[in-house]
Amino acid sequence: MVAATDDGERGTGNGERGQVVYIRLPIPRSPFPLLLVLLSCRGSLSPLSNKLRVGQEPYVAFAADGEDGLGDLFASGPAGGTPYQITFSRVDEALPALSPDGSMLAFVRTTSGDEKRRLVVMNLLTGAERWAPLGGTPSALGWSRDGSRIYVRNQTTEVTLAPPAELGLARVAPAERPVAESALAVLLGDPPLAEVVACDSGRGLCARYREGPEQMITATGEAPARWSGDTVAYLQDGEWVIRPLAGGRTRVLRWARPLAHSRNLTLFPGPRPTR
Repeated sequence: MVAATDDGERGTGNGERGQVVYIRLPIPRSPFPLLLVLLSCRGSLSPLSNKLRVGQEPYVAFAADGEDGLGDLFASGPAGGTPYQITFSRVDEALPALSPDGSMLAFVRTTSGDEKRRLVVMNLLTGAERWAPLGGTPSALGWSRDGSRIYVRNQTTEVTLAPPAELGLARVAPAERPVAESALAVLLGDPPLAEVVACDSGRGLCARYREGPEQMITATGEAPARWSGDTVAYLQDGEWVIRPLAGGRTRVLRWARPLAHSRNLTLFPGPRPTR
């Protein structure tokens, strides 16, 4: 909160849902002084308000080039269409990962001048953020199935409790490593039957099953992303291909306006059915 009296004195404080600014204008003494209240939107308004029904319908989030060619984050429906910008900054933001309930977005924010990296978790219902410092150069983020933990693939695999807990990264314990690797992998099936990986030949993407030889999915695709069920997404010739592997129509994800170098796709498939 920032307050200014009619003689110019100012003070500060922070509200729970963003910054509140009080300004008392310097006017002649009156029994009814004028008080203006200005509300800052940061941390109190979701960038997707009135655009997507966060946590209630399927949608995707991804990174693309923003101002000065640095990464900003965007979201849209799973069929493409209108892209909605989530972040507006002059730092690089990448590796978005949507929480299992679709309400939070974890990502990496890098300050280009000093290469400082942070793990950021944004509440997409309110716009509020929490962050923790990161070392190294992370290559993937993933959530535990119940949404209670966030994993980071770095020089070592790290983990933190998810909000509302405070973020604090630590090395994954050996007993937790299989769960962490599953959260960071691109899996096919539910329960998972295979993992999408770079083919052993070094070219294209393959499905690696627990038993039997790997099977090629695409000879030219790259950057696989987890979709849902037996369907996988991958980049091919600069476009996102959505391909079901057990039959069905392959399609290309396109947006209503050009977005340069879209990458790091993550999907919220919709609320899980109740049993």
